[in-house]
Amino acid sequence: MAAKAATSPIMLKNKPTGIVLAGGRSRRFGRDKALAIVAAQTQPNVVLAVQHLLPLTAQIFIAANADNAVALQHLFATNDHVQVCVDQPEFTDCGPLGGLYAVTAQQPRRRDYLMVATDYPYLTPDLLTKLAQQPRHFLQTPAQAHYALAHFYTEQATVRQFLTSGQRRLQTFIVNIARCQPLNVPASNALTNLNQNIGSEPHAK
Repeated sequence: MAAKAATSPIMLKNKPTGIVLAGGRSRRFGRDKALAIVAAQTQPNVVLAVQHLLPLTAQIFIAANADNAVALQHLFATNDHVQVCVDQPEFTDCGPLGGLYAVTAQQPRRRDYLMVATDYPYLTPDLLTKLAQQPRHFLQTPAQAHYALAHFYTEQATVRQFLTSGQRRLQTFIVNIARCQPLNVPASNALTNLNQNIGSEPHAK
């Protein structure tokens, strides 16, 4: 079930590199979030994330873990735009930052990244397009900041330094290291996070 490109409503001059965070252990969710199909959707969360990123990015890296990497590689085997990378041995179980390090290990120099997590199955192309047009930002509603939906610049050395210092919080990295500002958007079901809405997944609007 390889994802297909959709038509983009905008044309970006210099497209960023896409990141899909799909390596979480899904302990609260109870099953692999990346491969799950949730209410009102017909495809796995990871496929939805890739479909949203395809028109907006030059290449997509899926940050996987050792348990789901093979399934993800099979899912996107025919899509040359997508590459699956696995947590590096030195930074396993480091959350989203471990995934980010796995991606930057594939291309160590400074890059422009547009990042989404598979926690957001109802994310809309419109919201992601707005973020793609605003480097150094993350999405934020009046009630919540969404640090896993971010557009930023970084490189391997910076991520490594952050992790080796013992820090793991994505918020700290996005705000203090990547110097991102909030991109304020209205609250909507499109920003439903599966970690915070287990058992009460809304229908997409």
